[in-house]
Amino acid sequence: MFKKFKEIATAWVVAANPSPEQKAIAEYRISICNGCEHRKQNTTLVDFYYCGLCGCPLSRKIFSQEPGPEACPENKWEK
Repeated sequence: MFKKFKEIATAWVVAANPSPEQKAIAEYRISICNGCEHRKQNTTLVDFYYCGLCGCPLSRKIFSQEPGPEACPENKWEK
């Protein structure tokens, strides 16, 4: 549980000021998420997309510092 919390917190920090490499990885990851069957939209309070498997907001999940296959619940990210 703590590992997941740390992963999410770190992703939020990185998303605020990503390096060029982190930005490139995030763009690759969101391109996969945009076509994923688990991508869900929440319009209740704020309009955003999230992963239907883990519940993470995609705009931050894509900045996870975990290796791609470990960060994506479906192992769809190679990096």
